[in-house]
Amino acid sequence: MSWTIDRFVELTTGYWPACVMSAAVELGLFDVLDGKGASAVEASSRLGTAQRNTEELLNALTALEVLEKRSESGAAIYKIKPSAAQFLTRSGSFCILDALKYNSDLYPLWGRLASSVKSGSPVIPPGAHLGGDPARTRRFTMGMHSRALAMSPSLIPSLDMKGRSRLLDIACGPGTFSSQLADRYLGLQVTLFDLPPILAVAKELAAVRASASRISFHSGDYHIDKLPGGHDAVLFSGALHQEKHDDAVNLMKKIYDAMEPGGRLFVVDMMLQSDRTAPAFSVLFSINMMLTSPAGRVYCEDEVRQILAETGFEDTTCKRLTECPYWVVIADKPPISRSSQQVRQD
Repeated sequence: MSWTIDRFVELTTGYWPACVMSAAVELGLFDVLDGKGASAVEASSRLGTAQRNTEELLNALTALEVLEKRSESGAAIYKIKPSAAQFLTRSGSFCILDALKYNSDLYPLWGRLASSVKSGSPVIPPGAHLGGDPARTRRFTMGMHSRALAMSPSLIPSLDMKGRSRLLDIACGPGTFSSQLADRYLGLQVTLFDLPPILAVAKELAAVRASASRISFHSGDYHIDKLPGGHDAVLFSGALHQEKHDDAVNLMKKIYDAMEPGGRLFVVDMMLQSDRTAPAFSVLFSINMMLTSPAGRVYCEDEVRQILAETGFEDTTCKRLTECPYWVVIADKPPISRSSQQVRQD
């Protein structure tokens, strides 16, 4: 790649489009435009915003190809592009408005990146989004639900639950993926496991699902609490990046011990190549974890494989998903546990 001034300008102003989107979400602009669209006058009147500034925002969203601008009866009307509407409207199939709202919480943290690099510490109190700040915790959980809904078409087909009867979703967050699996596999019982403040939101979301009667809840901290047993499948999604290496090893040991022989583990997360410089989104996400967690980091695929092998799992496979930043790592606990094999040998 050859660098030019245009590329440097694009790189150093890359936060501008994100701020345009965040402002539109914060103001509720997409709700106003849902359906027939609106002129700048109509939008500013409904939002209670300055007309000129609202028009500038609408034009910026048009330049970013989120909106389209057409003349109707002599007035400029702004509409959400059809391909974007499924993500930016409450009625859309893959609405990500709550995820975009949570992104606004992250934006000011990135402005303090140099401070984090200098101090070696996150720039907010650890765990603020995990119960320390109730409002932030709710925005975080709903944001994860919003993002998970959009990613589900790419991810769910890789989580094959055929022949599985009981799924434990550890650090479930909103429980979006496992709830959808319960809908898809009619005999599947699901246990959602997470911290009480997060599980409270997950209960609200699960209550409206067709599979609600097959979803149960177990509150706890997987670092210190015993995991519920009796499950032949475990999902650990979007949480490995919160753990330092030793804690990740200890957790995988706990999962192995809690699973039924022949059980299957699904680890879903962003991952890195071995030199930690690609893919770019995973590298940047590791920076995001550095800003919010004293131990958080994105793991390399090879590291995950090694951790699973060290803790007894076998037949590990890894797949990078398309149209989604996640990898899916699948590993099995042997049908007869190693401890049982050792007893028989003795």
